[in-house]
Amino acid sequence: MKILYALLLAGCGYHAVHGHGAASEKLAVVLVSTNVTDVAASDEVVAGVREQLADADALASGSGYPRCEVEVLRADEASQGIAAERNPGGPLLPTARATDLGILARAWVVRTKDGPRERDTGDVRATSTVAVASDARAATFQGLDALRATARQAGRRMGRRLLGLPSATE
Repeated sequence: MKILYALLLAGCGYHAVHGHGAASEKLAVVLVSTNVTDVAASDEVVAGVREQLADADALASGSGYPRCEVEVLRADEASQGIAAERNPGGPLLPTARATDLGILARAWVVRTKDGPRERDTGDVRATSTVAVASDARAATFQGLDALRATARQAGRRMGRRLLGLPSATE
């Protein structure tokens, strides 16, 4: 019975609305520009795109063509839940209880050198909120790890968009 359905679907011209035929195409992934000072965060965005393409068997090695070009536009950080804490021997100081982190990036496909951009993802944003540790050194490492995880999440979202996979509203 399953074979009959497969033959009927293949014979009637059925095709995926969002697929663009991208599943059979293999893309290399390269970072073309970044405006973020943390290089590891930019690398995580690229790693997220590669991860998503690899899951769909659409990843090519190297930096040849056709390829996905990635641009990391911005990293944001904002305090959440500000409290007043007593400074030993001094006045009250504002202290953040948590930090909102965000990465903004975009990607597109280029088939040949100097070729036109295709399947542009538009700006893709990923955010996360992380609690601030009381130790400054621990808070620094915790914030960097959270930024990198957020960057990888943005990369995976861009990979899904490039593949034409449906996603929940962000």
